[in-house]
Amino acid sequence: MTARATPKPEDCPNAVDDQGRKTGLWADRDQHGGHMIGEYEEDLRQGMWRHYSDGGRLRSEGPFRDGLVAGRWTWWRANGELLQKGGFDDLEAKHGLWERWNADGAPIDRGEYEHGEKTGEWTAFNPDGSVKKSVQHRPRG
Repeated sequence: MTARATPKPEDCPNAVDDQGRKTGLWADRDQHGGHMIGEYEEDLRQGMWRHYSDGGRLRSEGPFRDGLVAGRWTWWRANGELLQKGGFDDLEAKHGLWERWNADGAPIDRGEYEHGEKTGEWTAFNPDGSVKKSVQHRPRG
């Protein structure tokens, strides 16, 4: 398997359609010197987007739907190890399984969100990976 080359912002056409809307492959700069690369359709982010540091390291990736963060995203630490994974609903609220890991790769915690609220059992882990505690979350209302 060959490594995928990191796309460069200057390789993205950053085109607009006849109505001045962003379309096709784009690179958007962030305030920290990095950039995000993905597709626009009618001025809205769509599909898979990847966020790179100023040095080209992949920081996060996940889908957009109609301009909003939606679906399962993954974030990595500066050393390339997993930081966290989690999902979002169509309103950009945390939704579904969320997991976080420490710098050594051991789990920190894991649990479910339901439209932005923790729900069900959440488990926190000790640095050695053993269970530290479990807490049951009930939906408000």
